[in-house]
Amino acid sequence: MLPDPFIIFGGALLAALAAGSTGFAYAIIAMAIWLHIMPPARAVPLVVVSSIVLNVGLIWHLRGDVAFRRLTPFLLGAVVGVPIGIYALRYLDPSIIRDLVAWVLVAYSVTMYAQREMPVLRLSAPIATKLDGAVGILGGFMGGATSLNGMFPTLWTGLRGWNKREQRGVIQPYILLVHLYTLLWLGGVGGIGKQTLHDVVLCLPALVLGAVVGLALFDRFSDDHFRRLILLLFLTSGILLLM
Repeated sequence: MLPDPFIIFGGALLAALAAGSTGFAYAIIAMAIWLHIMPPARAVPLVVVSSIVLNVGLIWHLRGDVAFRRLTPFLLGAVVGVPIGIYALRYLDPSIIRDLVAWVLVAYSVTMYAQREMPVLRLSAPIATKLDGAVGILGGFMGGATSLNGMFPTLWTGLRGWNKREQRGVIQPYILLVHLYTLLWLGGVGGIGKQTLHDVVLCLPALVLGAVVGLALFDRFSDDHFRRLILLLFLTSGILLLM
């Protein structure tokens, strides 16, 4: 068994590489590795804070792709969804939510991989905006209940037929802002202890390296390769959630 600092660093590196190249999956990959050596009470704040740090850097690199008009309905939905998700934790077992999401991701990724071409939803502008807001609510709910706020918006923007930069221009700021909003609902930075700060400092070199390599890969992907990588990560994420 490797020493804990190596596992923390390695988890951050692999998770940042996935997030840098696709925009999401940081929380799932990091948690799947870190929960082997630390309790959830230590892992969850580390995921949230390190994800915020990572996404600030990713958004700066992708700032020219951020589309506020497209992003707005998702964020308005998240304003509603996050407190509902946090409130639901009092009555719902988070493991049930995770298992349900896992099976959806596995079924979706396997079905889409079997298609020669990714299906695209053709929607009128008013309907598309309303559905974007609904997906924002669902993402916010998942963020409040499980910290996995980026999955359903990533899935949805793929079905909208947006290219890789259009997707990242919505997903990246959405994940960052919903994490910050969730953190405020959970008590703000006052809930972050010295252990979390120590772990985040340990993760910083891994976050930088993973983000740089991931973004370099992202720039090389064609739109089709990007969509297929997303599907592969959906499948991997679903399996990790079930485990």
